[in-house]
Amino acid sequence: MECPCDPDPMAEASGDARMVPARAPSEACRINALPSHVLTRAISFLDARQLVRTCVLSLQWRDLWRSVPRINASREEFDGMPGTWVEQNVLFKKFFNRFLMLRNPTPLDEFNLCYGVRDSEDSTDRDYVAESEDANLWIGHALHCNARSVKVSATEWEAKLHPDPVVFASKCFLTSLELTRVVLFAGFFKSLQMGCTLLERLKLYDCPICDAEVSSQTLKLFTVDTGCFPHREQASISIPSLVDFGYFSGERIPPLLTNLGSLETATVSIGTYAYDTPLSDICQFLRGLSNVTHLDLSYEGPKLEVQANFQWCPKFNNLTTLTLGEWCLCADFYALIVFLQNSPNLMKLILEIRKNPETHEKFIGELEERYFTCEHLKIVEIICPENWEDDPMLNDLVKFLVGNGISSDHIEIKNW
Repeated sequence: MECPCDPDPMAEASGDARMVPARAPSEACRINALPSHVLTRAISFLDARQLVRTCVLSLQWRDLWRSVPRINASREEFDGMPGTWVEQNVLFKKFFNRFLMLRNPTPLDEFNLCYGVRDSEDSTDRDYVAESEDANLWIGHALHCNARSVKVSATEWEAKLHPDPVVFASKCFLTSLELTRVVLFAGFFKSLQMGCTLLERLKLYDCPICDAEVSSQTLKLFTVDTGCFPHREQASISIPSLVDFGYFSGERIPPLLTNLGSLETATVSIGTYAYDTPLSDICQFLRGLSNVTHLDLSYEGPKLEVQANFQWCPKFNNLTTLTLGEWCLCADFYALIVFLQNSPNLMKLILEIRKNPETHEKFIGELEERYFTCEHLKIVEIICPENWEDDPMLNDLVKFLVGNGISSDHIEIKNW
């Protein structure tokens, strides 16, 4: 679209603005009747390069991009442009540095950055640190503009961003932080406690944590995904304010959970396909979750045989909702029984069955007493494949539950 008296967006971003010849509009544009604050919020969902291009739509739109409350900067916007990957990356950095220089000093609600880091066999940590310098400046700019939500990721799967922990040490208004493929050097969590005193949500995806202890006094939601605890020593997590915990790191040894007195909801996956997790570490991990009211637990390790009558499962006296996978149905429902015996106040049980547990044995053990009492259990949802309605194991499971006092009216079978 060609519109009156507007600069070329990429030229303006590089400091070389040119005017576009005017054309008389054929009809009034209704969107221009909207207040400026509504327009800026609407266009703030665009990526930065697209956002700047809105300045050619009309005179009213010329400077809207300078005051948006949300910034989305993505290196991927420059894929396909002339030149090598390195040249495209240089262009991206030049563009976004200019973008921030021309932007009005208005507060930010969100800052989302997808940053280019090139993986190379010859690259060293020092190279990655140098390559991450612009990201440090941009994140610091966002925090200085009072951004409450920040998301940062590296574009390449094998390469990782190396930000300076000091960036987060200055006082700011950040409440939500999400990082993907970012190395968290020693001192990162200390910097968060110093500067991000309002931080409540932290999500980490493939972010190697170099601190031996993860601690916070403010976090309410903490999610840890694959690759966050790569070191051999057992890490510890101490967050007394934590309410919602997600753990999917897939490490052989799960972290030691201490001081999680406020925890209510936990969605966790224990074990790795390649190595077995010692039962003592599983027991220790579960004890750290024993006060939750909602638990969604998966076991992804190899076959684990439990000695007779070994007390590996703690009492979950506060647990009201429990979600387990097919791994708990092996060995004649062994793990399921253990959890039900230790969850006296359970109100809702969800069993998610995706594959036949008899061909994928996980948790194996023997019990002298197979009876359980869950007086408050009124809802049982069994989610399974469509062709399982007449499966013998499913029928045995329903009979087992009914035999332990669960009314068949409270058992619902659903399909994926």
